[in-house]
Amino acid sequence: MLSFSAALTATVAVPVDVMFVISSTTPTGKPREKVYFLSRTAVRPGRPLLLSKPHKLRSTAPTKIAPGPYTVAIQVNGRRFPPCRPRSSQHDPRAAHHLI
Repeated sequence: MLSFSAALTATVAVPVDVMFVISSTTPTGKPREKVYFLSRTAVRPGRPLLLSKPHKLRSTAPTKIAPGPYTVAIQVNGRRFPPCRPRSSQHDPRAAHHLI
């Protein structure tokens, strides 16, 4: 499980489409990115928009969870912000991840 949270602020009222991007590497070492929809709403001045998401990391037919570094980036209206690296459990790579 991967969990993250973010707070969006704005100086004027603006509609936002918020996505999150999980980046990792495949078992063969190739970079992999997957973009997920998070929210479509509006941000108002002086009222931070608080977003959080628990995201289950699971293997599917075409992809498998591979040990190694993962990053999460927030993308707002097509603009991607710098990624954060989750901290993983030393005992189980599938255990809960929390952003630092």
